[in-house]
Amino acid sequence: MRILQFRKIVSVVAILAFGSVPAIAQDMRQAIAAALETLGAGFEAGDLADFNAALAAAPAGVSGDTFGHLLFTRRQFDKAAWFFGTDALADPDDAASLNNMAAMLLETAAAGAGAPSWARTARLAAEAAAALHPEVAAYHNTLGNAARAQADWGAAVEAAGRATELAPDEPLYWANLARALDAAGDPAAAAAALARAHALEPNGVPVLLAARSLPAIGTAYRAQLGQSCKVNFRCQEICPRSIIGGLMSVTCEIENASAQMACQAGEPYATAYDCREELPEYGILIPGLNAGFSLAVPGFSVHVLVNGEGKVDVRAEAGISAGPLGGYLRGDGHYSPSNGASFDNLGGGVRVSILPGAGSSEAARIASALGHPPAHIELETLDGGPAKVNIETYNAGVISF
Repeated sequence: MRILQFRKIVSVVAILAFGSVPAIAQDMRQAIAAALETLGAGFEAGDLADFNAALAAAPAGVSGDTFGHLLFTRRQFDKAAWFFGTDALADPDDAASLNNMAAMLLETAAAGAGAPSWARTARLAAEAAAALHPEVAAYHNTLGNAARAQADWGAAVEAAGRATELAPDEPLYWANLARALDAAGDPAAAAAALARAHALEPNGVPVLLAARSLPAIGTAYRAQLGQSCKVNFRCQEICPRSIIGGLMSVTCEIENASAQMACQAGEPYATAYDCREELPEYGILIPGLNAGFSLAVPGFSVHVLVNGEGKVDVRAEAGISAGPLGGYLRGDGHYSPSNGASFDNLGGGVRVSILPGAGSSEAARIASALGHPPAHIELETLDGGPAKVNIETYNAGVISF
């Protein structure tokens, strides 16, 4: 199959002599064959022979389309166009190869390496792909780009608009429609289309590139964004009901305002804020600063953290100590109205105080008695995992390995 396809590719005259094909289809085949010849002439010495050999020796399931996708990901658009074109020439009913070749020809031409006839070739191929599968938005998008490259603004707007009708949630198609409308002399409609793309993916590359390349719609675009930008992090809902949570909600509101201004300016902006208050990994919670409480007595400590949504996190640790040596067991429990109760971080370890004078001060003695020595090395394992060696100060991790 691959060898037959290879023979079809290199024998363009034979292909065109196969008989009664419509004049438009024959015109497209001639245009594709000419584009392949021009592309091949621009390759480095030996590349074309290697590509033909690769196609001839390709196993079942591997085609020019396969090679084209690999080269496209490496941004070698001219070579990708050649491989897609070989498939399209061998099978003019292969809509995907027709579309992909058209898109790669346009990309190559945009980079300044294209022949003047490539816009026409791309349009013929894209028209054929859209005719074969009129329900595929991507084919109309490519057709719109090809028509725009030919300065046929009416056809460009029609095809790009059809792509947005078929795939209204694709920001790339709205951005390309904005380009077509701007070129057709309708900046207000272009601004509305780009604002729609911005609403779908405010930080997306297609949106940012289109906004920078269409300065004429700037005022109308910002006006559209002013009406559509409604950034809401829901700070009062997502921030914990505590003193710290209250402070975090203020920061959240400031970030929300900054994101709103960036949105209205057409710049990238954050779409969410993380306002979680996590259970500390060490130490004793300070009453009043966290919604919860802590209890610590020699050999045992428990910390409870509660937020406004009814979620409760509990950490408990119990152990014994003799001089600088100590052993302990620990575990975490979690409860939420939606998920019920769960437990994790179950395990324990041994620790050795590494400050000879740990008992030299009253504060150090109290902290050591409560299981939080000023400095220690511990060997700990949790949830049956591998043991870790931690160096900590007042149970605050310094080094872990």
